[in-house]
Amino acid sequence: MLMKTCAIITEYNPFHNGHIYHIKKARELSGADIIIAIMSGNISMRGDLSVMDKFAKTKTALENGVDLVVELPFVHTVQNASIFAKGAIDIAKRLDVDTLCFGSETNNLENLKEIADTPIDPDHLKEALKTGISYPKAYSLLADSLYPNDILAVAYLKELKGSNITPISIQRTNGYHDIELNEIASASAIRKAIKDKKDYHIATPAIIDHPVFLSDLYPDIRRHLLLSDPKELEKIHLVSEGIEKMLVKNALKYCKYDDFLNASVSRRYTRSRIQRILIWIMCGIKEEMLPKETETYIRILGFKKETQSYLKELKERDIKLLTQLKHIPKSYKDIEYRASVFYALAFKEDPFSEYLLKRELQGPVIV
Repeated sequence: MLMKTCAIITEYNPFHNGHIYHIKKARELSGADIIIAIMSGNISMRGDLSVMDKFAKTKTALENGVDLVVELPFVHTVQNASIFAKGAIDIAKRLDVDTLCFGSETNNLENLKEIADTPIDPDHLKEALKTGISYPKAYSLLADSLYPNDILAVAYLKELKGSNITPISIQRTNGYHDIELNEIASASAIRKAIKDKKDYHIATPAIIDHPVFLSDLYPDIRRHLLLSDPKELEKIHLVSEGIEKMLVKNALKYCKYDDFLNASVSRRYTRSRIQRILIWIMCGIKEEMLPKETETYIRILGFKKETQSYLKELKERDIKLLTQLKHIPKSYKDIEYRASVFYALAFKEDPFSEYLLKRELQGPVIV
């Protein structure tokens, strides 16, 4: 008898009590035997460095209700909502999961589906709805209250079309950018508390011993931008429309990261987009290096011991599962390794840097 499965698409930056609620609701609403987290690695969709490394996130997730963690590759993670969703849903389809459970600020699945059925690009959803296009129910519900999880929900639903995966929406219990720290707090609030060196433990079971932030690396970013050949910067993935010139100009002008970022952000270039571009630049990943494969791979970052029978079931169904970096297709592997090195070296002389470089080459976490 096949086990019933539910996927959740996550970043866990960091893992917190709201995620525990999500996991419990996903299991309750789906009736799943197995909860699978499709999780971004050391760098988030919005171009943030994760305050927990991917193996620490994996261990914490497995200890708090997740049964299996698979990695969403860097080339799908550090991207806009559409590409992020496409990569994650591709993995969910290849795992042949039964349901996908995601959080939503509006939590109105029918209205989210209505928007997903339109030709609107999820990455420009706010702008499209504000023009007054004729999707009255969707517009009235979302025009003034569209937040990141709703945008991602629409992107997920677009990618789920034609599949056998049933979507389940749950109410997000706080605002994405809320900075108040309490038992159920946003990841933003927890990251702010960590950065401000305040006690964050009320909001998460995680122990965060090695937090790192992109702003910590601004001296390296600034040096790289100012010393690089602009012609070489042009070749980096996501660099287009002459944005490298603007970044170099602002790097020359501003010695503080916040000032540099504020000067670079505009209506056209959001904070997340700027940070994603900086990540791709610092990893040195050129357009020509991107994988040509149409499908991604499935790399297991960790699992519970009692999940082994399910993993055996997947193998019997000829679903290929990878457990180490060396098993990944070369074009993906080269990029993943660059991203891992960039993240590890963010810790400078800290011995944790060496640990991360070695850990990347090892097998999954088993709880």
